[in-house]
Amino acid sequence: MWSRRLAYGGALLAALICQLFDVGYLVHFVFVLTLCLPLAGLLASLPAMLGCRVELRPRPGVVERDGRAGWDLVVKSRSRLPIARLSGRLRVENRMTGERWAFRAVLQSPRRGERQLWGMGTARCGALVGRLDRLWVTDCLGLFALPVRPPAAASALVCPKCEDPGPIHLPEGTGAPVPAARRDSRGGGEDYELRPYREGDDFRSIHWKATARRDELVVREELIPRRPLPVLTFDHFGSPAEVERTLDRVAGWSAALLARDMPHEICWAEPETGAARRFIVSDQGSWMACLTALLSDRAPQTGQSILDQPPVRRDGVEVWSIRITGEEGTHGSR
Repeated sequence: MWSRRLAYGGALLAALICQLFDVGYLVHFVFVLTLCLPLAGLLASLPAMLGCRVELRPRPGVVERDGRAGWDLVVKSRSRLPIARLSGRLRVENRMTGERWAFRAVLQSPRRGERQLWGMGTARCGALVGRLDRLWVTDCLGLFALPVRPPAAASALVCPKCEDPGPIHLPEGTGAPVPAARRDSRGGGEDYELRPYREGDDFRSIHWKATARRDELVVREELIPRRPLPVLTFDHFGSPAEVERTLDRVAGWSAALLARDMPHEICWAEPETGAARRFIVSDQGSWMACLTALLSDRAPQTGQSILDQPPVRRDGVEVWSIRITGEEGTHGSR
């Protein structure tokens, strides 16, 4: 921009010098035209400058470690007039490792819907958060600039690589039903609970004695036997290589359990506060929710261990806990 301003200043100075040494109408016309040119350019570009909007999108939103991540800058405008130049800076932070990057963004004459892609390597796992700042749009002559409202931050996940845990041998009794239901007062029947009638309930499920006592329709709802969930525990701190090996094994165990249609719980301790972070994983959607929280938590060199937490219990029974580490060797259980 400064180079264009200097060039215009030189042209204006040359027109002024010609004005001093020549009084012809053509010289006057050139001088007035040069003097009014910036204002004319600004007025012509102002609708497009004021209507400029940008959006930041990750591409792709989820990538495996050692893959290729990217960011799209999508230009939008409410005006049909073209934008001369858009510039800014893209800042990317890995929330798990604390690494940061900065990229220069310059788009010359971007059209509506035009994109610019920044590519970056993904040597480390983590949640990448990209932010655009210092966004400016210039007029057609490049002499004036207006700030553009930065778009919302965009996030991308760099996921661990699933490490095959090998054959899974669950202890005897793991996955067996845990009785936690109300039995019929006569000592027979199936496990059930009573609740108010809702539209669409089967009339055959109405509990007539309870209905007579409560003076409202009450239905008997059978309870599905609950099963204790295997719990994957690990520490979310250590060297980067150790943390990544741990995450690879957690991802492998979770994928193997989901392949067997076995819901499970993933648990770790927040390294600084020691607060337990627990997520029940039953499908791909809940796994992605857990992975997002996991990759967004900072993984320092040292921290508090999940082993400092009391044993996990369900219905008063201590469940089987799988201890996963990044050290060479296999997992452990407690």
